[in-house]
Amino acid sequence: MGIYLSSPNTTKTSEDGENELLRYGVSAMQGWRMSMEDSHISSPDLDENISLFAVFDGHGGAEVAKFCSDNFAKELKANNNYKEGNYALALQEAFLKMDEILMGENGMDLLRQYKQDTEMTTCFAGCTANVVLIVGKKAYIANAGDSRCISYTNDNKVLALSKDHKPDDEEEKKRIVKAGGYVSDGRVNDNLNLSRAIGDLEYKKSTELKPEEQIISAFPDVVEQSIEDQQFMIIGCDGIWETKTAEEICEITQDRLKTNPVGKISVVVGELLDMLIAKETTEGMGCDNMSCIIVQFKQNN
Repeated sequence: MGIYLSSPNTTKTSEDGENELLRYGVSAMQGWRMSMEDSHISSPDLDENISLFAVFDGHGGAEVAKFCSDNFAKELKANNNYKEGNYALALQEAFLKMDEILMGENGMDLLRQYKQDTEMTTCFAGCTANVVLIVGKKAYIANAGDSRCISYTNDNKVLALSKDHKPDDEEEKKRIVKAGGYVSDGRVNDNLNLSRAIGDLEYKKSTELKPEEQIISAFPDVVEQSIEDQQFMIIGCDGIWETKTAEEICEITQDRLKTNPVGKISVVVGELLDMLIAKETTEGMGCDNMSCIIVQFKQNN
């Protein structure tokens, strides 16, 4: 059995919502892959004046991504730094908390439930995470892995609000090697083509190293960004960035948000996914699971 279906599954799971500050739409589809391993969070009213959006791109199984979509918001809200308004630090701690739970006494039981496999004794799954916390007119973008968040300004400029974590990056490679791993052909230990993720617990076994020092780390970069001059944000797994540039994706999105007769942003997202998916699989680009969230800011439109 190959890694791709004979034809893509373009059935979409979609949703829409809004509050006083923003409107959003989500759409996700399996695409060419043999199974769907992505998950997401769309919570416009996480707290008073606070919204949370996230894409979790699973690999090696869907169980870690599903666990994060079910538990990340709860753990973030329970975090003391979150309660005190230290949002960047709270996001970093919430990322690491996901691993802490999965590596804890009941972690394997939880993963078995999400895998629906009562016999599973070892889990090799993980997920990248791109999480956007919007507090008033400021956004905090936390990223571990190669899912991305971009925004489109009122003067039609693309802002990259996350950086991909790849094994060949000099700082990432330095950490991997120091922790006892290696990088070959852009992959960690001839396996993962990313250097930060939640899960992937077999790369996090050193008791002498801090979580941010392990071969694969869940520790995220956090970017703070004002949203006062932004039209919209796009949060998406790595599969949606492969066949068109960020500029092209934003231009298409801007045009469709203006001309969309239905009014649902998820319709725009779904059309975008249909444009971005590969026509066939020989190149391997645009063949992944696809999950995308568009958040449009009302005061700027």
